[in-house]
Amino acid sequence: MRNFRAGASLVVLSVIALLILRYVPGSLLSNIAYANATAGYISLGIFFYILARFLRLPTLHYFKLPVINWKSVTALLFAGVFVYLELNRDDIIGKTGYEAFAGCLYLLSIGFGEEMVSRVFTFGVLKKYGTKIAFFGSSALFGLMHLNLYVGKYWDPWSAYWHVAQTFAYGTFICALMILTRSVGVVILFHALSDWSVVFVADSAPGKIPPDISISFWSGITVPLDSVVISLGLAMFLMWINRGIHLPRWMHRLFHKWKLVQ
Repeated sequence: MRNFRAGASLVVLSVIALLILRYVPGSLLSNIAYANATAGYISLGIFFYILARFLRLPTLHYFKLPVINWKSVTALLFAGVFVYLELNRDDIIGKTGYEAFAGCLYLLSIGFGEEMVSRVFTFGVLKKYGTKIAFFGSSALFGLMHLNLYVGKYWDPWSAYWHVAQTFAYGTFICALMILTRSVGVVILFHALSDWSVVFVADSAPGKIPPDISISFWSGITVPLDSVVISLGLAMFLMWINRGIHLPRWMHRLFHKWKLVQ
């Protein structure tokens, strides 16, 4: 019964998160670039941060600078590759002045809002049931949060499935990055940079591209599998090294020289 109540509470809070993203602050700031969405994500993040503080969740200990050791550096290197690929896409467009500033602030608000919900709150709540449940449960919620992009006239089951599957797998990598670096700030920044194309690629937002109704069932099922395998595979690798592996002596001496191990 206790587990059922915990699961039901998470479902209710997930609905609240979707409602905040959809209706806060309404059309109040619609004339200012990215302002409406930025306010929505900031409101979302503050709401779930306050909940995390009220419940004294263990993830509050991650509000600090990242630890520096060979494990965290490995995780940061993988994260750096993802960011590099995102920032160097062929379809990146330039923006200047206020629009670029507002766009960057919007990206940071996305990272802040979604990480407060998925990593700080949900992972923190589920942590008492074990790291595995928290790891996959928070990542599943992270994926499902993106269904709000396909509500109403933008609903397309294939696009929704692709996005949820990819963000679930990406969420596992972000979760592993937080665990190895012991820092929420790192994952907020990584999340923001990983969404660079949301602002700096023309018409990249979900819902603007017409659904491909001619796609076959098997093709539709397998579309996201490559990115799912990469993100989930890297996440599993990072969690494996986090459990502890024995380094070769030459590598241990090298990391010791760089002060990445004690």
